[in-house]
Amino acid sequence: MSASVSRRGFFTALSRPFQKKAVPVRAVEVTASATPATPRTAIIQGRFCIALTSFCSVCVERCPVSGAMTKDRGMPMVVADVCTGCGVCHDVCPAPRNAVLMLPRRPTTLTPQPA
Repeated sequence: MSASVSRRGFFTALSRPFQKKAVPVRAVEVTASATPATPRTAIIQGRFCIALTSFCSVCVERCPVSGAMTKDRGMPMVVADVCTGCGVCHDVCPAPRNAVLMLPRRPTTLTPQPA
């Protein structure tokens, strides 16, 4: 005959494969500081923006950087040179499908000036 197993022992053994392994806190701190955040900039996807069909300016009003977002003919526009990539506009966008896309900033290349 088999040995009797309590209800608690049965469910403990059953749930063992699904339990998460504990990660040391020190390892998380090292990996978080080892990867620097890439600079980002916001892009407005016009087809998803509510301002295309009605009035909306939530992202322009909530942007913490003055001059980073403007309205042109009712549509919000991002000034990429001023945008810091903080993501506030992305977080507050009320569109059903978020109209603000955060992309990595393109590296600026310096072109030589003619002498």
